[in-house]
Amino acid sequence: MGCHQCWTQYKSPSIQDPISLVRDHNIKEKLVELGISVQSYNADLLYEPWDVYDENGNAFTTFKEYWDKCLLLQKELISTLPPWKLQQAAGMVGCCSIEELGLENESEKSSNALLARAWSPGWSNGDKALVEFVENHLLEYAINRQHLGGSSTSLLSPYLHYGEVSVCKVFQKVRMKQILWAREGNALGEQSTNLFLRAIGLREYSRYICFNFPFTYERSLLSSLKFFPWHDSQDNFKAWRQGRTGYPLVDAGMRELWATGWIHNRIRVIVSCFAVKVLLLPWKWGMKYFWDTLLDADLESDILGWQYISGSLPDGHELERLDDPQIQGSKFDPDGEYIRHWLPELARMPTEWIHHPWDAPQTVLHASGVELGLNYPTPIVELDLAANRLTEAIIKMREIEAAAGANSNGTNEVVMDNADRVQSVGTTNAAAAAKTTCATNSSNDQKVPTIQNSKVNNNPLSRKRSKAMEEKGEFQYNIRNNIQSEAGTSKSDEDLCSTAESSSSKKPSTSRTSFSVPQFCSSSKELPQSSEENTDR
Repeated sequence: MGCHQCWTQYKSPSIQDPISLVRDHNIKEKLVELGISVQSYNADLLYEPWDVYDENGNAFTTFKEYWDKCLLLQKELISTLPPWKLQQAAGMVGCCSIEELGLENESEKSSNALLARAWSPGWSNGDKALVEFVENHLLEYAINRQHLGGSSTSLLSPYLHYGEVSVCKVFQKVRMKQILWAREGNALGEQSTNLFLRAIGLREYSRYICFNFPFTYERSLLSSLKFFPWHDSQDNFKAWRQGRTGYPLVDAGMRELWATGWIHNRIRVIVSCFAVKVLLLPWKWGMKYFWDTLLDADLESDILGWQYISGSLPDGHELERLDDPQIQGSKFDPDGEYIRHWLPELARMPTEWIHHPWDAPQTVLHASGVELGLNYPTPIVELDLAANRLTEAIIKMREIEAAAGANSNGTNEVVMDNADRVQSVGTTNAAAAAKTTCATNSSNDQKVPTIQNSKVNNNPLSRKRSKAMEEKGEFQYNIRNNIQSEAGTSKSDEDLCSTAESSSSKKPSTSRTSFSVPQFCSSSKELPQSSEENTDR
């Protein structure tokens, strides 16, 4: 990974996701048929997804329960010392320059050059970034992690995604600091390490969810969202992608994403919530666009993040929760410096008005060189109107869901997995999740997810989520109390497109096992063009 285009030319699912596990399983089968002994080892996660279950052998469905269990598990220390001796391989290996491999298309050189200004790929650079963060920024991570600029986060996610930094090494270095600061009685250090390790845990949890519930690649974990009446407006989707919504914090985030291939996690939440709840765009559209544009594009984390903000997870945001970008901007960018950096047309706006320029007096706009509707757009939709539309959409969703339940003669909500096998939305039994074994008998081998013959357990994933954990003061609108819940269950699900279809030509994968990745769907509502297909974003 010696050059920047290695980060931009190919994105693969992680080693532990169902697609890659099935792929590796098939490769090992063929190699064993040829008489070649094969063993695979965990290098992408702290804990294998089939090693973390509750006392009944069922998968966890909330992050807190999952991560609490992980922290109780023993984690062996890894050695960072080089081996004392290496045996030279026989024969000669030819070499060539990275340019000779032809990884970079002519059409992508300008974009890659722009990204290269912010990122330096390679394991040595990843190691430098890790050391820099742990030694100089980890201590105050609890204070700075919500800041939108500077060195507030580790910036390790692209290195982790491409395997240039080991997650075990990151965990070990941070854990050592945690132990040291605990002995010293450094409360800030302990809080910072706990929060950072929790962020690492969320990455683990995304793989865990996708392994135990493979259908989350295509549909919500809570399947009531399949009845949601999305507004599939290409114009609104384009305005969101290009950072032309008229809401400065959202626009600044989307422009940073396009320019650098990365945005702060807080900004990811804000722009995602805006797309799903203000514009009512299908969450899979946004997930697909993130996959196309993020340098650290990670299918499992992408799925977890978009389902979290769209009310699709038991411990995620409530669907009724609507964040106000103006309030978010005042909280996380109080001086407006982040907006001024990414929206030069608003650079001269006073801080008082920078998060809501539509309210500024005409004299202020004129002095700042801002002409709303000309050099900066007016709001794409008024937030009060968006809140009303969201309320109406949720009511309609629950009416349709109730009607579907009344028309079905069953009482248990079910979904269809990718192999058209019926399974309860409840937790997956550990033995069933790992039922399909690999081509060798090694205990180190990776396992293949399967939904075949899964046992139906008591369902902790009820169709209606319990009240989500909310951060006080972070949002202005909560329309939960305006909506009357409707009872009803569904016994069938519709065919949906693969969430990875934007890169299906790069990652085709089918399998003889019960898990498969559809290459197309018959749905009349297609996903919009990706950034790879539409040069104007």
